[in-house]
Amino acid sequence: MDIKWVDKKDQNDPSRTELLSAIQKGVNEGKRIKRKERVKARLKVSAWMSGTAASVVLVSGFVFSPINTVLADVPLIGKLYEELDISIGKELAASNLVTEINQKATSNGVDVTVTSAYYDGNVIGVTIKAEGKDLSVGAMDKKHSPETGYTIGGADKDQLVGLRGPLQKLKEGSYVAALEFELKEKELPKNYTLPLQFTLIANKKGIWNFSIPVKQLPVETIKLNESSSTKNGLHKINLNKLSIAKASSTLYYTFDTIKGDLNQDVHLIVFDEHGKRVPLRSNGVENSIEHSEGVKQYRELQLGKIADDVNYLMVYPEVVSMDRENRTELSPIKVLLQ
Repeated sequence: MDIKWVDKKDQNDPSRTELLSAIQKGVNEGKRIKRKERVKARLKVSAWMSGTAASVVLVSGFVFSPINTVLADVPLIGKLYEELDISIGKELAASNLVTEINQKATSNGVDVTVTSAYYDGNVIGVTIKAEGKDLSVGAMDKKHSPETGYTIGGADKDQLVGLRGPLQKLKEGSYVAALEFELKEKELPKNYTLPLQFTLIANKKGIWNFSIPVKQLPVETIKLNESSSTKNGLHKINLNKLSIAKASSTLYYTFDTIKGDLNQDVHLIVFDEHGKRVPLRSNGVENSIEHSEGVKQYRELQLGKIADDVNYLMVYPEVVSMDRENRTELSPIKVLLQ
């Protein structure tokens, strides 16, 4: 059954009620799965940033965020993404900034369609729909299968860091999912083709290949040269650049530590001029360079949406020992956006 059908049926149609009920059940199950998956995704983001210098996802998790224009017509799809805490896609969909893709691949009797995509800042989000006669998450080998219900393959799979939303059941043999990926290139391309391959969908193995063209939404870049340091001079933070996209933002900064005091990390908390905290997506090290006086870390703080009416941000740095026992607050830094 095509997803567009739902919006055209009468509100009291029993089939429609059954479908929406199935989606709601999928949401509830997805919440449980997603919490576990989000932790894994964030660990992947941190490790990848440190080692190869993206979560998703995301993540965060590439903490991942998409909604397509077709799915948005289904009443509970918006709630589904809200339950999965996929904020970027919700923001972009509300502004009609998500592109409908509808690129399909077929393998082992299962059709997988990339239904939509967006490219905001360094985040690429996609939604997928999988359909097959015998497709069933319930029939999966739970001990040897991913919690998301699908597996990403291909030569680029290790670079596709981000958030993987679990398969959500629409009806028998029909599932949808949302994914988000982070590009970690120094110079982000304006146009990009995302290579994406699936090797498992629910209980079906196969090869589903996609080349997803995306165009980056407008990004405003503000050069910065603001710093703060501890009173003893052991640690210094310098803000270098802020990139503001439509539904996400990235703060680039350096963290300097002198030799003999390397067992420290830095946390940044960001508030806008209205006192509202800007959501944190991930915080990681892009590059670390040892020099005669100590270590300089080049870092990226992945943030959520900065409201259009905000004229400045307040950044509150804190140096924290690895055991979390000792904390040293630095002077806050004001970042002008105008």
